[in-house]
Amino acid sequence: GSIIAFSSIRGTTVEPGQGPYAATKAGLVQLLRTAAAEFGPSGVRVNAIAPGVVETPLTAQIKASPEWYAAYAGKSALGRWARAEELAGAVVYLASDAASFVTGSVLAVDGGWTAVDGRYTPPE
Repeated sequence: GSIIAFSSIRGTTVEPGQGPYAATKAGLVQLLRTAAAEFGPSGVRVNAIAPGVVETPLTAQIKASPEWYAAYAGKSALGRWARAEELAGAVVYLASDAASFVTGSVLAVDGGWTAVDGRYTPPE
């Protein structure tokens, strides 16, 4: 079997004012890694997907501000936000036999945000 959870790049990157959110995402990753160690002997793989900024109803308020939207998009190597459907391929991969030896891992689906830097400073 396979368990796939959504974390966030915020579990490993810094954004001022996001401490509680970042702590919950980092904690989730450690919980999933522990589960991978515990469930592995039973043949269950446990992994996480860590998206960057995704266009969802939750992020609509940020997207509504052109300055904030551009600031977030500018942190990605691809220069844009993700669409929710772009995360589906990562889920399919982790659930498939192609990932049969992948467990306890976090797959960043962030458009290169963490490759570029990962830190974020909101516009003033």
